Amino acid sequence: MVDHLLENKSSIQRGVTVRAVSLGLLCCLVIACGEAYGVLVVRGSPMAADYSAGAAVFLFFIITLLINPLARLFTGTCLHGGEMATVYIMMIVSSAIPSWGFVMNLIPFLGGLFYYATPENDWANLIHPHLSTWMIIQDQQAIWKLFEGAERHESVPWSIWHKPMLLWGLFVMNIYFVTLCILVILRKPWMEHERLIFPLSILPLELSAKKDGKWLPPLLRNYLTWIGFSIPLLINSVNGLHAYFNFVPAININSYISIIRNSMTLQLEPHFEVIGLSYLLSLDVSLSVWFFALLANVHTGIERGMGWSIGPSQPYSMPASASVAHLAQGAMFFLVFSSLWSARRHLKDVILKAIGYRTEIDDSNEMMSYRTALIGIVLGSMLAVFWLAQTGLNFVSALFYFSLCIITFIGLARVISQAGLAYGVSPVAPPVFTVNALGSSSLGSEGLTALGLNFPWSADLRTFVMASAATGLKIAEVARLELRRLFWAILAAIVVTLVAAFWAVTSLAYKYGGINLGGWGFGGLTQLTGNWIAHNIGSPEQLHGWHLLYTGFGGFFMALLTYVKARFVGFPVHPVGLALGLTYPISRIWFSVFIAWLLKAVILKYGGARAYQILRPFFLGLVLGAFVSAGVWLIIDAFGGMSNWFTL
Repeated sequence: MVDHLLENKSSIQRGVTVRAVSLGLLCCLVIACGEAYGVLVVRGSPMAADYSAGAAVFLFFIITLLINPLARLFTGTCLHGGEMATVYIMMIVSSAIPSWGFVMNLIPFLGGLFYYATPENDWANLIHPHLSTWMIIQDQQAIWKLFEGAERHESVPWSIWHKPMLLWGLFVMNIYFVTLCILVILRKPWMEHERLIFPLSILPLELSAKKDGKWLPPLLRNYLTWIGFSIPLLINSVNGLHAYFNFVPAININSYISIIRNSMTLQLEPHFEVIGLSYLLSLDVSLSVWFFALLANVHTGIERGMGWSIGPSQPYSMPASASVAHLAQGAMFFLVFSSLWSARRHLKDVILKAIGYRTEIDDSNEMMSYRTALIGIVLGSMLAVFWLAQTGLNFVSALFYFSLCIITFIGLARVISQAGLAYGVSPVAPPVFTVNALGSSSLGSEGLTALGLNFPWSADLRTFVMASAATGLKIAEVARLELRRLFWAILAAIVVTLVAAFWAVTSLAYKYGGINLGGWGFGGLTQLTGNWIAHNIGSPEQLHGWHLLYTGFGGFFMALLTYVKARFVGFPVHPVGLALGLTYPISRIWFSVFIAWLLKAVILKYGGARAYQILRPFFLGLVLGAFVSAGVWLIIDAFGGMSNWFTL
């Protein structure tokens, strides 16, 4: 599919060059600061909050269309395909950090449990005595100014913030390193054995394609690309103008249908970036995504209509009922198990190579040696569990919770690599499932508070580094990049983005006041988490048997579907959709996946594979048009003073 895309594919390219890394780091700074300003101040489209990495697509489009041709015009040289791939990989890794991935969730949380404490919620008695003081901000004046704004020309009290920022930064860096080590081990099974298609890698590879002496890649010289590009551009531009000039009529293409006596609402929202990416999927995978989402809607609606449930909806799992969420969680567990089981021979070879018994196994084309990766996983995991134990969890709970996080990371990375979802989260957040599995009474007040403190990096998993890095490794494989050098480029991108995002979010909060900013970090996230901690402390329970039972059912159904899919050639539904649940992102994008599935099915039936290939630039143009128009209007709104929201 992509053999023609990059120059010199037959040998390793010198793509991780000084100029590529320098440009990549500059783009990381733009993403870190731009996302913070765009979401918090402009209240515009989040561009670095999801797996689709819209900020990276937008900047990469500018580099491809403008910067690279201008560099060639004025200097006689420009970035080649491998260097372009390096820049994009650094950008998508960066996009997983500043927004819902970590920083924009963390900063408000470091003081929010004090700011939002009231006599009514009794957080002062339920939560505050159990907080690990070294993890948070305790200075009352600094906290109030974070949320309500400092005086004009007053500087940020950085001396108060240095310690918690450093400790949280080192901890999350360790988590990122462990997940990168896991990717080193899983890269070959996913890319070479199972040959997952990594849909999110296709657009940047097309934009990095061999130019044959041309100034632009073939994708941007295809008229179908620009036709697809113009559709979201036109609709978003008209709606953007409507915000400034109300005599310009808005174009509303969203709708909804109430089902099962109004107990459930089906969101019918065409998201062009989702349509474009879903066109790249195989029909069984795209059918699986929308079919199981529709089934989850019906399941939840029937439960509501009957007035029956196994418990309240779980944080971050809504609008799904608790039973639907745990069915999907069980399916996710089996997906990870089956992925590791199918790779068991490779995993055995990795271990033997690491201990020196299989020296003939070649790991020179990985980001690090297998021995380094295994040592990194073991030592990094030990460090993470120790850190979690210091926050208030006992050792068993810390080990269970961290293992659950790693399983969730692997599962979501696998789903994104296979289904190419632009948007999605875990069916059940790891801290929430930990409480359901172990019981709030066994965790105790300190353990529950510690779990709540870890919500910023492990609950709202709309994006995270492992999934982005997996896409990056696929791009690197096709671009024939030097993975050992690429590892250090990725590490530099993470460090630069963390530092810049910490600075940007904190500075904006002290300048404008967090409660006056957009996003939900300074309001909804902190209050939701605090109420969740207080509820579990105030109402201790044993493990939730019904939740675990439905998790088992989900694993069983996933195993059955996996067997049927493998046993009967041509079975139309892939099991992967069962692991997605009905989270907020899935409830909003399932209809777009359905549109793409229907269009692709019709195209293949009446036009065949040739028609599919001919029309592919049109659908890639939809993705480009959606993110470029969102980025352009974000810049316009930064100067114009209005707010437009064109992404999820």
